[in-house]
Amino acid sequence: MNRLYFSIPLLLSLCHSAWALDVGAISSFMHSDSAILSKEIKNTTDNGRLVNIKVERISNPSESGTVIPMETKDEMLLSPASLMMPANASDVIRFYYKGPEDNKERFYRITWLDQALSDAGQNTAKRNAVATTSARIGTILVVTPRKAQFSHQFANGTLTNTGNATFKMVAYGACKDKKNGSSCKENYFVMPGRERTLAKVDINDKKSHVALWYGEQFIQVK
Repeated sequence: MNRLYFSIPLLLSLCHSAWALDVGAISSFMHSDSAILSKEIKNTTDNGRLVNIKVERISNPSESGTVIPMETKDEMLLSPASLMMPANASDVIRFYYKGPEDNKERFYRITWLDQALSDAGQNTAKRNAVATTSARIGTILVVTPRKAQFSHQFANGTLTNTGNATFKMVAYGACKDKKNGSSCKENYFVMPGRERTLAKVDINDKKSHVALWYGEQFIQVK
């Protein structure tokens, strides 16, 4: 599973097997030119799984983020919300944004409840599938403003997001602290109105570089 760039805690409660359900990237983006996001999930075990999915809107993707009401009943929809997955199988969950088309970025917490299906007991000669809790996983979905504005400032190793949409900052080059080796790399998501200062990369070195990923665009900053 990919690294989590936003500072949010994963909701994990493991019983039988760790990471039985692979939900892919922890942070997903629905960019302004799309209202649908498809997310592939995989059952990596030799047993059937029952997966239930819930979406909540949150104030921000940090640890201080709280659940807030959606502005409309159908603001964020998903299909399917529950499914049974055979052993070593994969499936696709689709998320549909039907909320306001404005200049505001929105954040959603997706909770994946993964349960193992096991045969247990007989009831009048009939076997029933019983679900036992295995893991609860939390991921983040960011919906970029429908009216997105990309803008940034970079000075003295600090990058500031002056627009209204989150972008990814990537820096690589010589290390500030030689104890870390000859080459360092940093990457962060920078939310609107926030700034990020490089901690490891020596931006004053002529071989060091800073760039941004904004949607599918790769933008050289330094």
